[in-house]
Amino acid sequence: MTVDRNLTFITKLLTHPPGPCELILILRVICRYLYPLVALVCPFLSGTAQVAGTTEVRTNDIRRVQVHEEIDALQFRISIIDGKNDGRVALTRDSSINALLTEVFGSQTDQLQDEIELDAATDHRIKLKYLTGLKQSLDGYFRNIRNFRMLPEEGVELMQAYTLYYNLDRHGKSLAAEVYNYPYVINNILLGSATVFFENPGLDQAQAKLFRQYAEINPADILPRIEKYLDESFADSLLIIAAHAAPEKFYDYAASSETQIGMKIRTIHEPFVELIVKIASDKSGRLIFPFVHSIVRNRLSIDSIKGFIPDDIRYYKLLIRTQLQYLDDIVAGDYPVLYSEMGRMIKRKAEEIFINEINALHDSPDEVRFRILQPLLSRELYYILVTGEDVIYTSSYTGVYSRMLNRSPYKTGDSLLASVRFDRFRKFIRMAAGYNRLDMFLSTMSAERASVIMQEFVKGLDNTASLEDAVDVADSYSSIRDTELQSLIRNEIDSSLATQRDRGSRRGEAIYDILRLLFISVNDSSNELSAKYRVPPAYQLPRNSLSDSGGLVVQQVFFYGDKDGMDSYANFISMFRGRKDWKMLQNPNWIEIRSTGPQAVAIFANKPLDNSKGDDPDAKAQKLLAEYLAENGLKPGVVIHRGHSYHLRYTLEQLPASARLIVLGSCGSYQNLDAVLKKCPDAQIVSSKEVGSALVNEPILRSINESLRKDAKIDWIRMWERLEKTLAVGAAKERFENYIPPHRNLGALFITAFNNREL
Repeated sequence: MTVDRNLTFITKLLTHPPGPCELILILRVICRYLYPLVALVCPFLSGTAQVAGTTEVRTNDIRRVQVHEEIDALQFRISIIDGKNDGRVALTRDSSINALLTEVFGSQTDQLQDEIELDAATDHRIKLKYLTGLKQSLDGYFRNIRNFRMLPEEGVELMQAYTLYYNLDRHGKSLAAEVYNYPYVINNILLGSATVFFENPGLDQAQAKLFRQYAEINPADILPRIEKYLDESFADSLLIIAAHAAPEKFYDYAASSETQIGMKIRTIHEPFVELIVKIASDKSGRLIFPFVHSIVRNRLSIDSIKGFIPDDIRYYKLLIRTQLQYLDDIVAGDYPVLYSEMGRMIKRKAEEIFINEINALHDSPDEVRFRILQPLLSRELYYILVTGEDVIYTSSYTGVYSRMLNRSPYKTGDSLLASVRFDRFRKFIRMAAGYNRLDMFLSTMSAERASVIMQEFVKGLDNTASLEDAVDVADSYSSIRDTELQSLIRNEIDSSLATQRDRGSRRGEAIYDILRLLFISVNDSSNELSAKYRVPPAYQLPRNSLSDSGGLVVQQVFFYGDKDGMDSYANFISMFRGRKDWKMLQNPNWIEIRSTGPQAVAIFANKPLDNSKGDDPDAKAQKLLAEYLAENGLKPGVVIHRGHSYHLRYTLEQLPASARLIVLGSCGSYQNLDAVLKKCPDAQIVSSKEVGSALVNEPILRSINESLRKDAKIDWIRMWERLEKTLAVGAAKERFENYIPPHRNLGALFITAFNNREL
């Protein structure tokens, strides 16, 4: 509405007493148009408004009034997307386009509102329908511009399309012939599921064309949406596109031979589609499927692959040989179809055939436990390690690792990495560091080669969409003992940071800047990382972050009922028995240990009841203890796991969300930090990279409990310095070096810092 029209309308309202319905309308209008009236009287309060977004009141119908107001509001919102309330739509650098957009979303939209409202040939329902469509057009433009899914200049075309569709629909003519004249983003706004043209005689055909536009842009999403359009002339061509774009999904649909899509697929005569149908129809199809690229390249046939399947070892060897061929293909520019499917099958078979067996035989002699690995080459053992991270036990890892290195060509680590084309080498390096094998691995090659490998380990972390490689680098650093190697890595980080700054890459700069500060923080408790990236300091843990409102720190300890668990429990109890600072209360299923001083600590540990008969009484004890804590409002701020690594998953399943300090005393528990942080994202974690030992667990727990009983905080740097002096010789020193305190859990700190960076 222009200011002159505002005055005319308000004058009419003042000279003609309103009826009850008009009274509501008057209140709306006065509130809505007060600002333009003031702007007329005091022009210095406002700039000229080209996108007025208002016209005189066109109707007394309250529902249409509301839609008109919503259109006006959207006109205004579009005009201020650029952050300026100057009445202009300025979304491009081209002033002529901006002027056209201003006209389209200003006076032209006002005129279309008038045309719809004043059309004498239509009733209220039709007017409301087309006004709603106009509103949806503006809203769609606003949302798509804000989400960068639409070019600003496409707004002109959008309003042209709506005007055309509106006029065709108003005269009962089909919209279908016009659909391909406009891009998908426009047609989706106007003809999508919420379209107002639901009565148009050509809507079904128009929406079929809309789907074809969608499919051409999103070929991987064709299959879940195409069933409605299987009889269209374009169905075969879209299914062929889907087969090449998303063969994994296509396999599933092809295997469902009794569905409409499955039957349709079987009528298509195209070589790749026919190949997938043939594989999907075979009872061994899933095992053949990862080899599609080799079949297409005539390296393998379906029948030759089926000859390997009955022999697990031969089949696994074929997987690795094919994976290495695929890596060579990638270098040659021939990216394999279903490359990720090959990786998934290697992981599945490494676990099913090898890892499950050597894990299950953890109490057996090595010659029995690792016998199944005898036929494997070093490169085949390598893939067991890099794909089995989630399930492999620490002792299983070390056994596979030593055999892999012994069978490596020339017994050198660089020749091993070359033999696997450096595939997943960052994960391998990170795992080697995590299991305290990195220094050993690097020592198998020349210092020059080791330096090159570690430089490559640090380079190019910004080149992938995920942060996995950067987290691998962060996690590895605290495990490196060689000071020259540490210095080399820091120098490479500094060099890469400078490169990212020169390129103006904010993401790359953040990655390397966070790594730089993390590596400084390993031995320096300065707050630069915390201040810059809002990372909660990991160098200390205030007692009040662990305690309840009454100041009580509750601690829950998980024990397991095998022989080692019972021995561990006895050692644990001995730390408190007979000491005046602690008192113990017995229960059939758990023990409660309370501090006697002013700083209250309550420790609850389930008893490791004999589980040799298979009835799992310690699991029942843990459950009963958890129920007792919940019923009495006792929320554990500290959780401690005591037991083998294969028990750890049961502790993690029961991990209370209240835990802010978690001590994992099992072998290789460092590999489970991600699982812990998913449940307790703010927790600080103490873990072991290799063998968990009572020689170290008990001094750590004693230091923690003494800090909780006496101090206002746990100071990890000071505590670790004291422990290093206490555990400075023999087996205790060797075991202690495997333990990682919270301030050295660099991967977790990296993720927190990166997520908190300023965008």
